[in-house]
Amino acid sequence: MANLYVQVGIDAPLFNLFDYHWNEESLGAPPKIGTLVKLEFGKKLTTGIVLRVSKTLSYTERAGKKSNVKDVLGLAPIARVDPGIMRLGNFAAKYYLRPIGEILLSTIPNEWKKPQLWEKLTKQIEKQQLKLEGKKSSEVLGQNYELNQEQQQVLNTLLDYSEKKAYKTVLLRGVTGSGKTAVYLNWLQDITKGGDAQALILVPEINLTPQLEKTLKKYFLEKDLITLHSNLTPLERNFAWWRLQSGHGKIILGTRLSVLAPIPKLRAIVIDEEHDQSYKQQEGLRYSARDLAIWRAADLKIPILLCSATPSCETWLKVMEHKIPLLKLSHRAKKGATTPQLELIDLKNAKINKQLDKNGLTSQIKQAIEKTWQSGKQSLVFVNRRGYAPVLSCIHCSWKSECKKCSAWMVVHKKSAKQEDRILQCHHCGLVNWLPKICPDCGNQDLQMLGMGTQKIEDVLEELFPKISLLRVDSDTSKNKGQAETLFAKIHSGQAQLIVGTQMLTKGHDFEQVEIVVVLDADKSLYSHDFRAIEKMFSQLVQVAGRGGRGGGSEQAKIYIQTQFPEHPLFWAIATDRHEEFLTSLVNERKQSKLPPYSYQAMIIAESRSFEKNVEVLQQIKKEVMSCHNQFAQVLFYDAVPRGIQKLAGQERAQMLLESADRQALQIALEHCLGVIEKVKKKSRAIKIIIDRDPIQF
Repeated sequence: MANLYVQVGIDAPLFNLFDYHWNEESLGAPPKIGTLVKLEFGKKLTTGIVLRVSKTLSYTERAGKKSNVKDVLGLAPIARVDPGIMRLGNFAAKYYLRPIGEILLSTIPNEWKKPQLWEKLTKQIEKQQLKLEGKKSSEVLGQNYELNQEQQQVLNTLLDYSEKKAYKTVLLRGVTGSGKTAVYLNWLQDITKGGDAQALILVPEINLTPQLEKTLKKYFLEKDLITLHSNLTPLERNFAWWRLQSGHGKIILGTRLSVLAPIPKLRAIVIDEEHDQSYKQQEGLRYSARDLAIWRAADLKIPILLCSATPSCETWLKVMEHKIPLLKLSHRAKKGATTPQLELIDLKNAKINKQLDKNGLTSQIKQAIEKTWQSGKQSLVFVNRRGYAPVLSCIHCSWKSECKKCSAWMVVHKKSAKQEDRILQCHHCGLVNWLPKICPDCGNQDLQMLGMGTQKIEDVLEELFPKISLLRVDSDTSKNKGQAETLFAKIHSGQAQLIVGTQMLTKGHDFEQVEIVVVLDADKSLYSHDFRAIEKMFSQLVQVAGRGGRGGGSEQAKIYIQTQFPEHPLFWAIATDRHEEFLTSLVNERKQSKLPPYSYQAMIIAESRSFEKNVEVLQQIKKEVMSCHNQFAQVLFYDAVPRGIQKLAGQERAQMLLESADRQALQIALEHCLGVIEKVKKKSRAIKIIIDRDPIQF
């Protein structure tokens, strides 16, 4: 039997593929691309993926030297990765400039990457499969939402697109509460009603998944639904991934990593809240799940639906240029539901008229909360800042609670109602210290907490309204599994009449008894250095406003925003419901400034103990690439500068921005940069260099 060799990728930031000998007789099967195999890499037993098959080694052996090529030791007890995922992985590797092995294997649960656990996992899977087959669902497959006329028209258009069985990107822009979910569930039900067709629904954050999962179980048999997100237990994640790899599941619901999940019979994709920045991964492989989903749909020639009340500028530009069709839902679906009316509260006038208290709450806000409670409805107070106070400061010497490991302030948190039981916590590296009783610099005892987070707002409102049942919803109160679901259940049941929370409350939740929404501290994003800040704030305010007035029979729902800039165009757009006009104006501003989506960006980030070393390396990359090639006239290389947070977890960070109006020119420049980066990394392992395509953090 002729010698056969395979080139294998592993889950590591290594661009090289590694040669292994394939003994067909001992392995019991011929080599195939996409097969997961058991390997010895160095002295470690690990899993690799077969990417090439050949009769010769990928390198030339030295004369007289005995080959030290190791054998493939075994095959994983699962199906090989399907060709569609292989193509998606190859595209992601090229576009995001990451090793193909790292991309393909990063989607596999950790236990499945440990060959020594395969036998144990197989037994666990068999038990889980028997349990699942033993379950009998009381729900009937084929049950539909009742749609109004506007929803039915949109559904009919989507059905026309899917019947053509071709690639099509479609934007569904609907006001909050207009029933976008009902439309796409009916659409997916039609697509998956026959045969073994599958559909993928992506949501931006984990806390949305349980709510949507319950809804899906009403319309699809439980055994046909597979959920993927990071809050699953290892056993749940292992079983879900095995079921997908084995071709099970009609509806796959998950967060961003699900875009790389093995779904061999995928026939449609839905991206819910497509504008959300959570779809962009910020560590490791820094991919955009939305963008990869669009590429995957195009590759498979299937329709993809983007849903949002406030589409991203990138998507809206495609609508403006007539590259993708726009479907609209202009009215709330539930009978009697009201569109929130915006009331701006001018903080400058409130202060002059002595209607602003020491905690920054106006008399109008307090009266509105009291009136809503008396009417038996709920009030929602939104402040997008967790903790008690953002900064602790000394009045005497101006000392502030700066983190020792990061260029950021440590936030005051309370662990209980006791004044002495408070801590300082860094939201970036996680460092925790007890709250100092005196200033560490001058010894002054007069320390002041600056600003307000959700915990302080909670204390203030509990003191103002002792009779009203209050609930706080943020990542501190929902860090353990099941806590978020419990909190949202209390809101839905009406147990809480006053809800304080962060952006966790703004996305997709159908709170039928919320009548007023209060937004505090909205001004901080109006004049940010981030060119996406207004777009992000617009989405947040529209989403949080949409939590009010969703129940039938409500009075006119209202959103109160306290601001020092009531004349800002963003507030005008929300007040007059001119959302599309505002989005168009944002896109036009980007055009004048030549910012994305009218240009393409990439960030090269250097991290080490020395900021000077970071800058030196980035400038070296710039110099080498630009001196060796004159083809980069279309690419602008900026100078190296500090990151927004220069120091993070003890590591100094610098960045260099590359920008071009030509995506292909930027790609070529980055590939040359990658060559220089690999040479630098070989000389110094103390520095970490990252390429971030289409960055959203600076």
